[in-house]
This record gives sequence, structure tokens and C-alpha cells, in this order.
Amino acid sequence: MEKNTKQARAAKAKAEEAILNRVLCWFAGGAVLELLLLILNRYYNNYRAGEIEFRLVLGTAVRIVAVAALACAAAAAYWWNGAKKMGKATTLPALLSFFMLGVSGSCFAAWFFPKAGLELAIVAVPVAVVLAMIFYLYQHEFFLISLQSTLGVLGVWICGKGNGGMYAVVGYAYVALAAVLVGVAALVCKKAQANDGVVERKGGEPMRLFAKGCNYTFLYAGAVVTVAALICAALSIAPAILYSVQVAWLLAMAVYYTVKLM
Repeated sequence: MEKNTKQARAAKAKAEEAILNRVLCWFAGGAVLELLLLILNRYYNNYRAGEIEFRLVLGTAVRIVAVAALACAAAAAYWWNGAKKMGKATTLPALLSFFMLGVSGSCFAAWFFPKAGLELAIVAVPVAVVLAMIFYLYQHEFFLISLQSTLGVLGVWICGKGNGGMYAVVGYAYVALAAVLVGVAALVCKKAQANDGVVERKGGEPMRLFAKGCNYTFLYAGAVVTVAALICAALSIAPAILYSVQVAWLLAMAVYYTVKLM
């Protein structure tokens, strides 16, 4: 009995150490990427008169890195998948894949929307790190709610930038895509609710998505709040009101799920 208890404690400690390592990797990768983005923004959007030539070279470099980093992300993802199948460590290829994807996405954003794109990337990196921490440290249902709120806040921001032209088109396209994603997530939640939090992967393998006793009402309510915010943003409702609603909802859920962890 005592031996089993020690083994269980050792397994738990090992799992907690693995989670901590992943969180630290996300934090370190996010810090490096954020620093690179701040430097890029300085010379890409806030360059001085004597730095015009460097800015032109940087504009070309951003386009090259956008494509090259995307290819590197795909290669790292292939490495990640192979390591997972062979039962090897996947932390390094996973981190590299997400990091290069972040670099590629940031460069594409700077390429097509020099000012707004970089502003978004600078904010998106710490948000992605926080979401990763929530995924590893909190319940999966709170991660989903946080993801919903993030989609809603991003939609409000994008629509707030649109004063006609391409920004408006991007705003409407984002609202439609985000609403579809939230709807698909709600359908998955419904399927999980019918099977006590378990869904089937490809091949019929079961996977626990949410814990037993999960409060699905909050998941559906989060979807409604997000879709309503997206629609209101597309209709040019005051962004301050929509931000307030999303943040208040997320804070309330953070308190609820933090208490559940205790």
C-alpha cells in the first residue's frame, strides 16, 4: 500500500514537473518573440529619417521571413508528429513549431497591415502565452471560455479599426469565421456533454475533453456572449461597452474556476 502511494506521488510530481517545463518554455518563447516584435516595430513603423534605407531592406526581409518561418513551422510540426508516434520527447519540436508559426504570422501581419498588424502581433503574443498557461494550469472548460472571450475581444478590435475599405472587409470576414468556430465548439461541447465529457477521436479512440461534473451552461453562455459581441462589433456598437462585457464575463469565470481548483 505504501509502495503504491509513493509511486503515485512520484508520478504526480513527474507530471507536475512536465507541466511546469512546458509553461516555462511558452513563457521563454513568448518573451523572445515579444522582444523581436518590439525591435521590429521600432525600425519598421517608427524609423527615423536616417533609417529609411534600412527600413526598405527590412520590408523585404519581413516578406522572406514570413514564408521561410512558415516552412520551418511545418517542418517542426512534422518532427513533432513523428516524435509523438515513436514515443519520444515532443517539447522541443512543439515549442519550435509554435514559435516559428508566431514569427510567420507576425511577419505576414506586418507585411499586409504594417501598423495595425504589428500592434496586433505585439498584443497577441502575451495573450497566447496566457492562454497556454490557462490550458496547462486550469480546467479545459475555462480554457475554452478564455478562448471564446479572446475571439470576441479580437473581433471588437478589428471591427473598431474598420472605417471602410480593406479593414472593413477583414472585420466582417473575421466576425463570420469566429462565429462559425464558436458554433463548432458548441457542437463539440454538446457531444461531450452527452458522453460525460468524453469525445471520440479519429478511429474511435475515446478522449476526455472535460472533467466529470463540468458545468456546460457556462460554456454555452460564453459562446452566446462572444457571438453577441461579434455581431454588435460588426454593427459598429461602441467598442468600450463590448470590451467591458467580455472582460467582466472573463473575470467572473476566472474567479469561479480558480475557486474550483482550491
